[in-house]
Amino acid sequence: MYPYLWKEVLGYTIPMYNLMIAIGIFFMLVYVARRFEKTDGFSRREANKLLIFIAISLGAALFISYLSDGIFHSIEEGESAFGSITFLGGLIGGLVCFILLVKLGDKEQKNQLPKILNTIITGVVLAHAFGRIGCTFAGCCYGIPTDSFLGVSFPSGASNGVVVYPTQLFEAIFLFGLFFALNKVKSFKNIEFQVYLIGYGTWRFLIEFIRGDDRGEFLSFIKGTYSNYPTPSQYFSIILVAIGIYLLIKNKKRKLIGYE
Repeated sequence: MYPYLWKEVLGYTIPMYNLMIAIGIFFMLVYVARRFEKTDGFSRREANKLLIFIAISLGAALFISYLSDGIFHSIEEGESAFGSITFLGGLIGGLVCFILLVKLGDKEQKNQLPKILNTIITGVVLAHAFGRIGCTFAGCCYGIPTDSFLGVSFPSGASNGVVVYPTQLFEAIFLFGLFFALNKVKSFKNIEFQVYLIGYGTWRFLIEFIRGDDRGEFLSFIKGTYSNYPTPSQYFSIILVAIGIYLLIKNKKRKLIGYE
């Protein structure tokens, strides 16, 4: 599509994928910082400490995303194959890192963790939406071949110019819609984290059926291409949905017995 903003600027290439991720993270941090203070009632000092934890967790998420994607592709190819990243691996790794940082490094706020996660995950949805636009520019994460009017060609991507479903755009639209819903639907208030886990987990499980890129291999008999299911991402998706349902039931039980 349009993989670079400029081919060369002062000797450096600027990939649109990286640029869109940077824009997404910027808007995520602005949104989260504002909500921490304006809605969640944290002081500036408390909010800044949480933002530092988020920055550290983003670094951990990137590393684990790179590691988990490389492991899946290395299993498939039978040799070391690192170089790309996977969102779900990074999401799980980043969340685990952040939760540990709060529990170990900010014991005053550990009881506020559900509220904090509701805010952060809503910001993650926004960042992810911009990231999927970056995937569209790069021509990665594309769908299976199609004759549908929805099909597009990514001459600069790995689909080699074949007309495929633009699954990146489908997901970007879904994520922007989910971000709006998490902010505006009253019944989602205070359970944004659970809604995200169930909603995105379900979406990702379904969209995998029309994903056409190779996402690696989970077991020797389970390949990550559209002709072999389930994919590694579908396993991650099932885990997300299961955790979301568990937390939702737990939250309702707490309300019934008067803890909230």
